[in-house]
Formats: sequence, C-alpha cells, structure tokens
Amino acid sequence: MSRLSAVDEKTSPLLAEVYAQITKTRGRVSNSLKCLGHAPEGLGRFAALGEYARYRTVLSGREQEMVVLAISRGNEYAWTHHLPSALKAGITQQELDVLGAGGLPGTLSPAERAAMRYAREFLDLGNVSDATFAELKAHYTERQITDLTLVACYFIALTSVINALGVELEADFKPAAKPRA
Repeated sequence: MSRLSAVDEKTSPLLAEVYAQITKTRGRVSNSLKCLGHAPEGLGRFAALGEYARYRTVLSGREQEMVVLAISRGNEYAWTHHLPSALKAGITQQELDVLGAGGLPGTLSPAERAAMRYAREFLDLGNVSDATFAELKAHYTERQITDLTLVACYFIALTSVINALGVELEADFKPAAKPRA
C-alpha cells in the first residue's frame, strides 16, 4: 500500500470487526481491501458488495470470472488474484492468453461472448450499445443481467481503488500479468 499508510486493526475495534468478517468469507484481508481501512464502515459496506459479487450471484463461476477478467485486464494485482479462480472455473490458459491480449477467445459460448461484450462496453461509464444489450438479453434473464452488472460495478470500483491508491501485490503472490499497453 504505497500511497496510504497501513491501519492497524488493533487500534480500532470497528476495523477489527470488519477485518474478521472479511477473513471469514475470503480467508484473508487482501491489500486491496486493507487500503480502505481508514474508513472501516465504508470498507465493510464495500466488502459486502464484493462478497455478493464473488459468492452470491446466480452466475456460473466461469461467467463471473470472465467478467472480472474483462474488467481487470491490464491490472496486475487483480489479474494475479483472479487467475487461480479463473482456472478453477474452467477458463483455460489459452483463453486467458487471448483475454489478456484484449481478444475474445473463439471457445466462448454465445452467452459468454455477450457477457464479455457487455462488460467491456460497461467499462465506458456504463455506455452499453443497444445491440450489445439486446444480445445479452437473448442469453440472460433480468436477474442474471443485474448480477453481471453488479459484478462489473464492484470490479471496476476495486480496480480503480487499486490503481488510485497504488496497492501493491502481496509478497506471497507472483505477478501473473503485465500492465496493459
């Protein structure tokens, strides 16, 4: 965490409580969340959205991770953290290579392709074309579209936090991507 000082949860009972909740659902408090520790209540609410986006949507793991990768392409921290989840969700290394280069793998289903297009257009302040949205609606229910949107919202916000605050990758992670050119 190079731009903001670290906060010791031992000095704040509220922060200790928030960290305990995050650890309960994620196994640890990542640097990307620790950097928000100066505002414990805000961190708790932000982490709750992240918990929903990661663990409670109706999307398949593959769909969810595809959207996360579409949002985080070029962000070394986010890409590195999501690589194991993406592989576990069935995204192949070949697909990861194509996604990392900015392409859409030919192996994507029509639904996955629509979700990826939606996520990529959503990155432009939510300016999604009518054609892309119509394609998305052909494959997903309104609940699924809402979940895709919430996943995209959370990971756009998280990636922005990582970039703005200069969050450093934890020492136990090996960088898995180079910044986008």
